[in-house]
Amino acid sequence: MTLPLDWSERGREISAMLDSCHAVVIVGSDASATAEVALGAARAQAWYRRVAVGDLFGEAPPVQALVTSDDPHGIVDSFLFGVSLNRIAQLVPDAGELFILPSGAVPIDYDELLALPRWRRLAAGFREVGALLLLIVPADAARLRDLVDATDGAVIVGDVVPADLAVAQSLAWLRSRRSGPTALAGAAPLAVVEAARAKPRRDRRRMIAGVAGILLAAGLAGAALWFAYRPFASARPPRRGVTPAASPLASRLQTDSTALAHTDSVRLDSAARTASAALAADSFPLQAPANATDSAAASAWAVRLEQTNTKSGAILDLRGRFETVPAGTYGFDLRTRFFLLVAGAYPTRVGAESLLVQLRAHRILAPGLGSVTSLPFAFLVQPDVPVADVPSRLARFAARGQPVYALRQPNGAAHLYFGAYESPQQAALAVPTVREAGLTPTLVYRIGRVF
Repeated sequence: MTLPLDWSERGREISAMLDSCHAVVIVGSDASATAEVALGAARAQAWYRRVAVGDLFGEAPPVQALVTSDDPHGIVDSFLFGVSLNRIAQLVPDAGELFILPSGAVPIDYDELLALPRWRRLAAGFREVGALLLLIVPADAARLRDLVDATDGAVIVGDVVPADLAVAQSLAWLRSRRSGPTALAGAAPLAVVEAARAKPRRDRRRMIAGVAGILLAAGLAGAALWFAYRPFASARPPRRGVTPAASPLASRLQTDSTALAHTDSVRLDSAARTASAALAADSFPLQAPANATDSAAASAWAVRLEQTNTKSGAILDLRGRFETVPAGTYGFDLRTRFFLLVAGAYPTRVGAESLLVQLRAHRILAPGLGSVTSLPFAFLVQPDVPVADVPSRLARFAARGQPVYALRQPNGAAHLYFGAYESPQQAALAVPTVREAGLTPTLVYRIGRVF
């Protein structure tokens, strides 16, 4: 008997395990359950970073229910025919930075698709910008191991375990409570095997079969407990390619440790070189600053106030504790993907250090808290706003919970900016938030001085 199970909730439960991951395969035999797990985890993660769920089942119902575009193209068309991922990615309303990548109009040939080397470039692109890619795939798909090797690991959904999936690559195993034993993809059902083993001919065979059944049940229970309680969240699973046994090239590698270290170094250098090239085609777009000539004059230096894990918390603090700080706004911490509250915009570090001293003296920041950081990038909201209009415009943005601030320009007017970011990669995480605010995300070096 199968007890009712909320697969979406199970996905949310394992979300924290994926914090250090950037590309994960969600494997299962049931398209709806597998997709629900992926979407549950994705919705939890999407409030902190950009997440894309790719459908490699072929129109999995929970994913298909979120499709709003008439464009029939999907992730399969992208890999086989070069359709841009940016074109097929669809933002899910009211779900943070959650995107779906439909499967597409082309039938899926797993033997061809999952073996493509582009999966490694795609995973590298998501890692470079701190985003997360979740791919839902049937447990019996051909070349599944090749796809998992290109990512950070797999989450198994249901009772069917892919026969060639290594234990070290399994991040979690989500199962319903069943009275029957586990099945392996491509293998005979264990229940049938046990029935054959237990078929009695003599009393002694009955006893032997009974003992064997008990031992087998104990073994299955032990395996289930191992999957349930192994420390998945304590560290990222080993990256494929670091040891000879995990690498597809293991049979051709020398066993000498120096040769292995050299091989890993070459692979890491190659991944670093290809990551930037992969971003435009295989990830969410990075922007070049529209005013590149102003880089030397950027008011980059700011005070890091605090970080919070929710946007609502960041907005409340900007309206409350930090309401009086100059150029108060928030960005993203690329490592933790939390909202980073900052204040000030100065062309020199000394200016930001002076502000930090004042904030501590006025007890806006406790002694020892806060730090100076460089955040040269922002999104330009409105240029050359008359100074007399600045307070009313900022009040309207604040009422909508948008972190817009003003910097005075040499001509006496003011530019209005949204956010403050360390790099274009960090700014890319905020593009959906800027668009949701009804603004055009134009990345610039922020220039000017605080009021």
